[in-house]
Amino acid sequence: MRVARPRLICVAWLLLTAMVAGAAPLAHAQGLRDVRVADDNGQFDFWLPPPQRPDVEFTNGARLHLSFDGAPVWGRWLTERPPSCAAPRADASCASTELEIGQEMYTPANAITQAEPQRGARPYAGFLYTSLTARLATARRSDAIAAEVGVTGAPSLAEKIQTAWHRLIGYPRPLGWSHQIPFMAGAMLSATHQQELVHLTVSGLPVLSVVPQATASLGNVLTGARAGAEGRLGYGVAPPWATTRETGGRLVEVYALAAVRGEYIAYQLVLDGHTTRPAQSVSRVPWVTQYEFGGGMRLGGVEVEYRGVTRSREYATGPAAHTYGTIALGVRSGW
Repeated sequence: MRVARPRLICVAWLLLTAMVAGAAPLAHAQGLRDVRVADDNGQFDFWLPPPQRPDVEFTNGARLHLSFDGAPVWGRWLTERPPSCAAPRADASCASTELEIGQEMYTPANAITQAEPQRGARPYAGFLYTSLTARLATARRSDAIAAEVGVTGAPSLAEKIQTAWHRLIGYPRPLGWSHQIPFMAGAMLSATHQQELVHLTVSGLPVLSVVPQATASLGNVLTGARAGAEGRLGYGVAPPWATTRETGGRLVEVYALAAVRGEYIAYQLVLDGHTTRPAQSVSRVPWVTQYEFGGGMRLGGVEVEYRGVTRSREYATGPAAHTYGTIALGVRSGW
């Protein structure tokens, strides 16, 4: 699919804007704290036989996540003079900046080999984005605000990457990308609050952590709210946002996790279609639940985590549930 010159200009402008928006915050950051890569895919449903693992709906999500000490300029609303997480007081909050670049792909269930849109099937959709987050955290609490910009349509590169990957692994070629949600610039603001409600130790060693979470999002990518909780049980357990100081310098962390979340979705681009040029869309279900199970471990500054995710029906003609797995690898500095 060819991309018209005006769209290329718009994409270039969007990426330049994101780079300019990120330059100042990262210039104020005092050092790279951790690097994390993650991938969401139905092929990671390891509890299912390979032929039964889904390759439709939310078919893939890839993310590169960088965390820096120090608050971005636009994140100073969190506190008047936020200290860096590089050397904070043990009882004080500290600020960090997070940069994420990611891509998401969506394809219709039971219609991936159909060239024409099928009645009741979700549209093909790709979303390429970058986000910047300002976080203020203590050992027991985290507050964050994030700004995200991205593009749908051919510039998201979803069609090219999925087609090439399917050719490489011998999967059927997806034939409906010519009917994907067309090009659009997307933007979203979100705010998230997390608070550790349960913190259980045995002989001074943390073994259980339960963290409720609430998020509100506004934008033409997603508008809605969600709330839930995540529990971790194991050895040296720390909350999800933990830095070296929250782990107390422990070299080893091993845990099992379980989480449940409820969402109210007022608008979602990949289901509702283009906001100015209507494309194929489906009847979205506003209330969605999600539960997760998995585990992870950390040895020094290296960590790995796996999650199995199940989401309830997201649109009226969609499957009753959709599952996928998430594998994340990370490296922390300061060890």
